[in-house]
This record gives sequence, structure tokens and C-alpha cells, in this order.
Amino acid sequence: MAKIRIAVNHLCNDMIIGEDVYNKSGVVLVAQGSIVTDEVISLLSRHLIDSVAIEYQAAADEPQQAENAQPLVDEKQYQEFQEHFSVAENMLSDNLKKIVENSEDIDVPALMNVTNEILEKSRNETNLCNMLLMMKKDTESLYAHSINVSILCQILAKWSGCTPKEIENVAIAGLLHDVGILKFPEEMRKDFTFRKEMEGGVYNKHVLYSYNIVKNQNIDTEIKKAILGHHERLDKSGFPLRISEHGIGKLARILAIADIFDTYTMKENDIQPMSVFSVIKKMEEMHLHNILDTQFNMTFIAHIAHTMVQHRVLLNDGRTGQVVMINRLNVSRPLVQVGTTFVNLSAFIIYTGIIGLVNKTPVTDSRHYEKNRQRVLFI
Repeated sequence: MAKIRIAVNHLCNDMIIGEDVYNKSGVVLVAQGSIVTDEVISLLSRHLIDSVAIEYQAAADEPQQAENAQPLVDEKQYQEFQEHFSVAENMLSDNLKKIVENSEDIDVPALMNVTNEILEKSRNETNLCNMLLMMKKDTESLYAHSINVSILCQILAKWSGCTPKEIENVAIAGLLHDVGILKFPEEMRKDFTFRKEMEGGVYNKHVLYSYNIVKNQNIDTEIKKAILGHHERLDKSGFPLRISEHGIGKLARILAIADIFDTYTMKENDIQPMSVFSVIKKMEEMHLHNILDTQFNMTFIAHIAHTMVQHRVLLNDGRTGQVVMINRLNVSRPLVQVGTTFVNLSAFIIYTGIIGLVNKTPVTDSRHYEKNRQRVLFI
């Protein structure tokens, strides 16, 4: 049986201790082979034990439904969140239509109020991300997307140590970044999706439309630059200007990451959302190809992945489980508990040249790899 070290605060009931755990005096606190319970976790915490070894299998045996999974957000809090979010959508809709249709000045305090109450009602970033993900089961509008992106921008800016002014500016940029979509004729807007927007084409004009709406407004120049640059990429593959990484500002880099994550995890009419771990994998690949800012991207996916701990997931063989630990060296492949079995998805990795290990068997054929690898889908 393989072993892996895990932080005590990430232990879950029914895990199996892989090695004897000793206190400072050398006395065995928990013996190898012991089943983890609330009492065991409490004992380890009282003795200030940081981490322990647990047993796991690189592949689970028979499918088992994880039992006693607790909801990550209580129903009452989620209902309140939905109500506040609906109010925020209406507020943002009114604000953006006044700016576009009536050429009114941008009221920064009014825009900030759109997300302030949502942020104030959340307990922490993890709680907030969980509620945003729960809402993604429904089709999203321009206004919901803009609010999501604004909130994710603020969270990422905070995680990255940005100044309060930068956090406010990127929040405003998130709310305004797609306002140019309202300039498209009605027939174009009927066929519009945010996935198509990511691909460019005829819809890439929305960036210039958005910028032209805000360029003469009395708002910080950094907000305008972020809006203009949120689809630019470090390798010059973005649009509309195809500028190099040296021309892409700090806030535009943050906005790009939040926009990508929200777009691929949203449901749009008949387009189903990608799983969180699938999007993380996609963003890891974008990092490897020098498309997104390394610092902000790695910070974002590391934190977002950790918000997925305790989430229920679906493996590609049809089994469901619960994320119990994130592998910091392979963020998109966590440790998953399936019943009383633990599946270490980082054991199913692909190396340079499509050479790796699947179930301890050397792999040199990419088709064989695709057939055998384990995946995680958020449900």
C-alpha cells in the first residue's frame, strides 16, 4: 500500500494512518493502521502534530459512494447570497445601460456597491468561491459574468498582495470589461456566447467598444488600460492589438485570468460548463505556453484548487468521491476519497514526450495514455 503525507487539518474520517505517530516524548499517539476519526484528529491537534502519513491506492477498487458528505454552504446562506446577487445584477444592468444608452458618467461608488454587499455577506474567500460555483449551474448573463469576474479579480488581487487602490480599480474594470457587448446589434447578441468571445472573430470588437465607452470617462487610467488589455496575451496571440507582454498592464493580467476562469466554468444555453479541475489544467497549459502571467496565474489556480477540498467529484470511470487534498506540485490532480479508498490522481501524469506511468506501466503512446488516465470532473 502506498503512502502520502497529509496535513492534519486535511484529514477525513475513515482514512488509514500509514505510519506510527509519536508525541514529543517518543510515545505512540496513533498506531499504523488506525482508522481516522474525529477523536484521532482532535488528539493529533492537541499534540501539535502538523502532518501524518496515510495509506492510499493509485487506483480504487469497486465503486463506492462517499458517505456523510456535508454541504459546503448551508441552504439559508446560499439563498441569501442568491438574493443579494440578483439585486446586484439589477443594479449593474441599470448602471451599464445608463452609461451606454444615455452617455451618463460612470458613478464609481454606485458600481462598487454592486459587489460590496455580496463580499460583506461572505465569510471568507473559500466560502465566496463555493457560492459562486454553486450558482454556475444556471445560465449566466452579461451582468452575472461581469459581477463574477469583478469578484474574482478582487480575490486574486488580494491573494497577490495588491494595494487597496489596485483592488478597487480591478474590481471596477471587472464590472465594465464587457460593457461593449451592449453595442452589438440585437441579432448579434442573440448568437453571442462568452466562449465565442474568447475565440475572437467578429466578437473581438467588443473590447474596442468597451474601451471607447470608458476612454473619456473620469475614471482611473489603469481601469481603462485593463479593459483594453483583458484579451491580450503574453505571447501576442490575444486581441485586439496583439501587443507583447511588456505592453500588458498589471490589472489587465489579473482581469484576463478571472475572465478565462469564469467563462469556461459557466453554463451558456446549450454549452455545458467545464469542471473546475479541467479549467485549472487548461490554465496550467496556458502558463506553460507563456500565455498568462506566471505569478498571477499560479497564485490563482493554487488558491482556487484549495477551495475545492471537500467538494464532490466524478471520476472518468463513473465513480464519485470527495477531494481531500491538493497536490501543490500537480494542482489539477488531487487526492480523492472514494468510499474508504483513496485515489491519488497525481499518479496518472503525462511527462514531456508523452512518456509517463499509468498504473506503474510505462507509457509511450498518447492514445494509450488518453484511454487509461484518471480525470476529475466537478459536479
